[in-house]
Amino acid sequence: MSHVDFCIEERDMSLDEVKKQLKCYEQQYGMTSKEFYQKWKQGQTDFVAESVDWSLLFEAYQVMNGTSVD
Repeated sequence: MSHVDFCIEERDMSLDEVKKQLKCYEQQYGMTSKEFYQKWKQGQTDFVAESVDWSLLFEAYQVMNGTSVD
């Protein structure tokens, strides 16, 4: 995934803003973003709308940090 693949909203967020939003999801659902992302990729999440947003934020976070998207 390249930087141009982000939704406009994610491109407009700073790394700190992305981290803050990820932390909100982590606290709400009681798991790390990495744990969530692995479950999401395997189709093991039940919260559809938040799953899409959370996965996009996590992918944006990984790209911003120069790490690979798992």
